[in-house]
Amino acid sequence: MERSIITDQVHPDLETALREIQKMGYRSVELHNVFGKSIEACTDEEVSQIKLLLDRYGMRVSNIASTICFLCPLYEGDEVSLFNPSFFAIEGDLDTHFRMARRAAKIAKQLGAPNIRVFPFRYPDNRKGPYGSEKDFETIIAAMKRIASIGKEEGVVFVLENCPYSHCPKGEMTLRIIKAVNQESLRLLWDPANSFRAEKDLVPDSYKSWSLLEELEALYPYIDHIHVKDYRFRPELAKSFEHRILGEGEIDFLSLFDFLKNKGYSKAVSLEPEVDPEGAIESMIRLDSIL
Repeated sequence: MERSIITDQVHPDLETALREIQKMGYRSVELHNVFGKSIEACTDEEVSQIKLLLDRYGMRVSNIASTICFLCPLYEGDEVSLFNPSFFAIEGDLDTHFRMARRAAKIAKQLGAPNIRVFPFRYPDNRKGPYGSEKDFETIIAAMKRIASIGKEEGVVFVLENCPYSHCPKGEMTLRIIKAVNQESLRLLWDPANSFRAEKDLVPDSYKSWSLLEELEALYPYIDHIHVKDYRFRPELAKSFEHRILGEGEIDFLSLFDFLKNKGYSKAVSLEPEVDPEGAIESMIRLDSIL
């Protein structure tokens, strides 16, 4: 397995982050927030600067963590907003996001990244859940077919992430989309913690039965990238899922990684700890010990 971490989880300044990541013995990074913007919004000049810094610190890119189809309304009249102002994301209608998908493809090829993240559409502020109706799936699948076509034309792979702020928080839901699109240019970015923390009242009952290990077993043939973070369920808090340093939450990563090892998984496992920088460094140490 290839150890990786999203650079802005260590420090918002790219060079500072790369320096710290190099000290930890990691040689692979994922790029999302760079130069105060989402990676796919970077100019050619900024991409050249990124390439110079990556070469200087001996890093390869495991994933272009774009925000394609995140802040994009699924339906006319949907209102979408950021859950966190420090999470930079592109906006605009679907055609804008398709154009940015081509831009992300160009950046991925310049930086040698094997894949590009895409989202199954942020759930709206003005429409109540649960989300993931048959109409939702039909609409998302149609959009992902366009994304897959762009990937095929550009010679890149897009990876669809199950996201708790989207119409498809569970891996089982994104798997359905991947199977329906049925193109090698669209694969899965699996985040077990996102499945773990999916708000139950926002998910249809038919997608609530799988354990994380059952989910991994079903998704494995389609996975091209994995995110790792940890949560503890705290019902007494306003936000009941509390981010924890890797290994201090409730997710059984040992069983998940045992499965991956037995399967010979050789692609990236990328940390997205979403804790303070010291906690991110500690999570890197914990990932090493688990692996």
